[in-house]
Amino acid sequence: MGDFIQFIENSAVAVWVRESPSIFAYTSILSLHAMGLAVVVGLGSVVSLRLLGFFKDLPVAPLLRLFPVMWIGFTVNAISGLLLLAANMSNMLANVMFIIKIVLIAVALVNMELLRHRLTAYAQAGEAPSEQISAIPQIRALAASAIVLWVAVIIAGRLTAYPNFVAALFS
Repeated sequence: MGDFIQFIENSAVAVWVRESPSIFAYTSILSLHAMGLAVVVGLGSVVSLRLLGFFKDLPVAPLLRLFPVMWIGFTVNAISGLLLLAANMSNMLANVMFIIKIVLIAVALVNMELLRHRLTAYAQAGEAPSEQISAIPQIRALAASAIVLWVAVIIAGRLTAYPNFVAALFS
């Protein structure tokens, strides 16, 4: 496994991301990573807050059109994240907060799809008008957990930069 990690870290792309003085290297990739996250979390928060009873004038059905845009944001985030990971793979894979962040992302994505699936089912079946959808306990639980999960992803992501601080917290 160590040879594979070294192979990735020594690849031309990883070296370019890590060592290039170009603004198109690390700085731009990190910026794209933040923008992708902003799209996923921003739009997801609007959907979740509406489903939790905020912005009641906003109809629920059109919010379903935001999910493909969230997936585009996630794709930008994933590609930029893989490039950043390649540049520092050995350190990141040894970083507990990075592993926690990846697990939280996986759970948040499953949650996002469950929420989309439930909303689509209610919209297609016409079982509940917009104002009643936010009263459905399962929808509310998915919406609340979406916000909690993405906040946890952001916190874990930021803490990856401080492995010594995190280690000191748990020692």
